[in-house]
Amino acid sequence: SPVTVAGATISNNAETLAAITFIQCYKPGNAVLANDFVIPMDMESGNLFFGAIGSGFHQMAFNQLYRDLYRIPTSNAMAAFPNSKLIDYQNAFEKTHLALTAALSGASMIAFTGSVSQELAWSPVQAVIDNDSANIIGRYIEGFEINKNTAALDTIAEVGPSPGSFLGKKHTRENWKKEYYIPKTFDRLSYQDWERTGRFSIIDKAKKRAVEQIENHNPLPLTE
Repeated sequence: SPVTVAGATISNNAETLAAITFIQCYKPGNAVLANDFVIPMDMESGNLFFGAIGSGFHQMAFNQLYRDLYRIPTSNAMAAFPNSKLIDYQNAFEKTHLALTAALSGASMIAFTGSVSQELAWSPVQAVIDNDSANIIGRYIEGFEINKNTAALDTIAEVGPSPGSFLGKKHTRENWKKEYYIPKTFDRLSYQDWERTGRFSIIDKAKKRAVEQIENHNPLPLTE
């Protein structure tokens, strides 16, 4: 395709619509999930540039075009494939910026969990970490409620100015878990508590959780 995002969107769209048209000619009304998979080339090496901002821009254009104009659901797989070969900061950034832009622009399905090193490897440890990231992205999409309860005007009036405190109030006890996603692997301790409890990294915690899930998870079988 052309090197520009706009040009790639046009050429990719022509190919995708041709495939969808062929399917509808063969079986009118057949359900379609349009898959967007466009990766820039790294001009310094000729390799595919997984994790690139160009893929993020393209996903957003593709999702908005298909959602708003064609009314066809979309699948975005770009967030599943980082260039990073490790479970590290680059991996987290490449995957999360693509998954977040895909979600915010209305993708119907996003491939994301467990991948490392382009399309070459998947890791249960990475999957555990990605699960936290995916849940946080989901909370962004859900947003937050504004109603009589969440506005908390009565509680604000009751507590009043400093030194009043909201910590001991019923409103806080009833709502704090509902308002935020509590990660299973991310470190949220103070430095002193982190040192005192063993200095565990996110990878340490994810390894432990992955082993626990593999050993103890008993999914319900499908019915006959």
